[in-house]
Amino acid sequence: DICADMGVKESGALEVIRKIETLEHRMFKHTLHNDPQLQHVFTLCDRRSIIESDMLAVKAQLKTAKNVIQLEELKCRKRVLRRLNYASENEVIETKGRVACEISCGDELLLTELMFNGVFNDLTSEQCVALLSCFAFQEKGSELPSLDESLARPLRILQETARRIARVSADCKITIDEDDYVKSFRPSLMEISHAWAKGAPFFEICKLSEIFEGSVIRAMRRLEELMREMAKAAKAIGNSELEDKFLTGISQIKRDIVFAASLYL
Repeated sequence: DICADMGVKESGALEVIRKIETLEHRMFKHTLHNDPQLQHVFTLCDRRSIIESDMLAVKAQLKTAKNVIQLEELKCRKRVLRRLNYASENEVIETKGRVACEISCGDELLLTELMFNGVFNDLTSEQCVALLSCFAFQEKGSELPSLDESLARPLRILQETARRIARVSADCKITIDEDDYVKSFRPSLMEISHAWAKGAPFFEICKLSEIFEGSVIRAMRRLEELMREMAKAAKAIGNSELEDKFLTGISQIKRDIVFAASLYL
């Protein structure tokens, strides 16, 4: 016993010696200890270690590249804000920018453009509800309704404004498909939400489309949240008449089964 022969009595040293003996025992009993391919296995492990180190280096480079791309995209987006007068040349937030900050439930740029272009000023509260439903309903594959002129005209203005924003974004080097961007604002719920705001019962509005009842209820609740934000945005620019119009629209849609705490009540 090496400990007895050398007169080692310190507990720390004895513990280290016991660990060495245990590890040597495990090493000698390992199936690879006397394997003729052991040197080849060592080479493969060394190669794996080098590859893992290279992977970490490449990931770091990729992260740096992504940060550069995001920085370039940020510059492009700031350019869009300046072109649309949301920010000054000195990157100071303008009135339109402060209004856009009030909106998070829909496309901030498009909604702000519609508001500042006076689109909502000429609409009734029911028409406002219908137009804003294009931002609240996002389900794909829904059939497009046949709208009368009172709803079709605001929809055309929305689509024209969306195209203008898409063109400005493309000019500022932001990757965007103009048609896809316009189509993302779906008018499938316009007729239903308009009828609901005018007081139609739920079973009647469900007959106006093949959209599932649950989808209608979810979209209506998102629509109510969006209209609250639009009311705040109108208040931010001091347009009390428009604020009242949005609040009236909220009171018109927030009723009956659509906003019941439970469908079992």
